[in-house]
Amino acid sequence: MNGLTSSAPSQSAIRLTVSSFLLLAVQSALLLMSPSLGNDAGLLIWTLTPLAVAVFVAALIGIPEPPEQYWRQRHGR
Repeated sequence: MNGLTSSAPSQSAIRLTVSSFLLLAVQSALLLMSPSLGNDAGLLIWTLTPLAVAVFVAALIGIPEPPEQYWRQRHGR
């Protein structure tokens, strides 16, 4: 998969970026709607933040795809 910094980013990299920003938007909405941040909301926010950052970093760098022969070797074809 080509990352977002390449000249031709792959579709999955763009989807990962959009999904990470959606996670951050949900997180911001939770903060804005709560008058005081409770323990449960704090736990949810601290769970979503590293996940969103990891997805964004994976989209920027790009995830390596397995070689073409990987599926055939694994399934005996």
